[in-house]
Amino acid sequence: MPILTALAGAVTDVIPAAPGWRVDVYAPAEVEGVPVASAVVAWASIADPDTAGGIRLVPMFLAAGRAWTPDQFKAAYGQTLDVRVAPAQ
Repeated sequence: MPILTALAGAVTDVIPAAPGWRVDVYAPAEVEGVPVASAVVAWASIADPDTAGGIRLVPMFLAAGRAWTPDQFKAAYGQTLDVRVAPAQ
């Protein structure tokens, strides 16, 4: 049986998220124009050869009219952002 491999950073799977989670984004004072994040809508497995098992499980959340992973959001709005998952209130 062949071993499946994926390029580092590639999304290998997406599963729907259970309700009750949101993403909070914290930005330094000098960073402006960061859209407000919202509910976690899915979880994505990202190929990462540096982690145990070769994948990371990350939230996909809504902001600025689309779904994002934390890596995509930081690439668009700044690497200094702190993206955290929290229970929805």
